[in-house]
Amino acid sequence: MSHDDYLRGLRSKKSKKVMHPYAAIEHRVIDSAAFAALKPSSVALLLILARQLTKDNNGHLQATWSYCRKRGIGSENTLRSSIYDLIEHGFVCRTRSRGANKVAALYAVTWLAIKRKDGLFLHTFNKDGWKAWEEKNHPSKTGVASHHLFVKTFCNPAKTDVVIPQENDDYELVPCTSVLSVNEELRDPRQWL
Repeated sequence: MSHDDYLRGLRSKKSKKVMHPYAAIEHRVIDSAAFAALKPSSVALLLILARQLTKDNNGHLQATWSYCRKRGIGSENTLRSSIYDLIEHGFVCRTRSRGANKVAALYAVTWLAIKRKDGLFLHTFNKDGWKAWEEKNHPSKTGVASHHLFVKTFCNPAKTDVVIPQENDDYELVPCTSVLSVNEELRDPRQWL
């Protein structure tokens, strides 16, 4: 076998490589405070919806009980609650309601555009709707949902040569002026400073 025949064989093997589909959720979505505030079952449902995405079917995604049950959603109540949670946090929009003729409701993820709009009701679609939820519920520079990751830290500003690290995207420095016991309850927010 000549070297050229060998290289042709390698090229033909590479061209037969199987490409596996994948579900993609943008990092800006996953890193958001709205995503951090989702219930675990809602995150699972978001993955189930993202798994259905193709290049042009956003808005035509299903979340029926028969479909989601096989993919780990535990009950119809959990499914309903998760759908509500995703809509409330702005990640999903219902583009068609369940009809009297038993047609399934359809959904769209809000971080992608809707290309095929036939048969859809898009008056409630809000591109990147999760950003509106964040602005309304958790205005934060760091993008971390405070009710999930909030830690009370109390410190006494001692007069020492302490080197304070620079602020970065991972944390925000908050000055503390009093020391409180763990069991002491703060009734006046002015005590926090």
